[in-house]
Amino acid sequence: MRRPVPLSVTAAALMLLTGCGAAAGAGGTPTADATSPADPSPSDSAQPQFSFAQVSSCAEVEAAVQPYIEGLVPNEANVVDEWGVSCSWETADGELDPANIRAVSVQLAPVEPDAEAPDPSLVAQSDGGTVIDSDWVSAHGGVAFSLTLGTAVAGATATTVWVPGVEATVGGGTWDGYPALDGPAAVDLVRGLISEG
Repeated sequence: MRRPVPLSVTAAALMLLTGCGAAAGAGGTPTADATSPADPSPSDSAQPQFSFAQVSSCAEVEAAVQPYIEGLVPNEANVVDEWGVSCSWETADGELDPANIRAVSVQLAPVEPDAEAPDPSLVAQSDGGTVIDSDWVSAHGGVAFSLTLGTAVAGATATTVWVPGVEATVGGGTWDGYPALDGPAAVDLVRGLISEG
């Protein structure tokens, strides 16, 4: 019987917090009405949009995450289509090595050109929550944040990287002697998979 992978719990918690943060931002921030239209600032309209159109299969994503998925197998539900990219690798059936009881996932979804960045404040205030300081993300008007459950030796991390045009969610973490797919590593991974245009 397969041991449950804690990453699913982490990802679910992160999605819940992200959703709450977005809702709070939408409800708690004054919005313009018909009598006071809000014009986009020049910096907003000039912000480059990103795309993952060059990713045509999970095999391409697999090449990017290779250091993190040793000993894992692809999920049968992996898919790349017009709706986005959803690729994951998990524990093989019958696996007995505790070091391989883990999972890695990469999801890329398109973002509307006028969409606002998610509010990471709730994640930042939670135990294990971190807003990632990335010059590249900041320079492109984005945000990145992660939520980690576990210890420095073994833990699951779910990271969201949002830039205009793309929202990415990367699930990974730290286990034994494997490279850590933590927040900064997830930002580098996403940066390599998307492009301006």
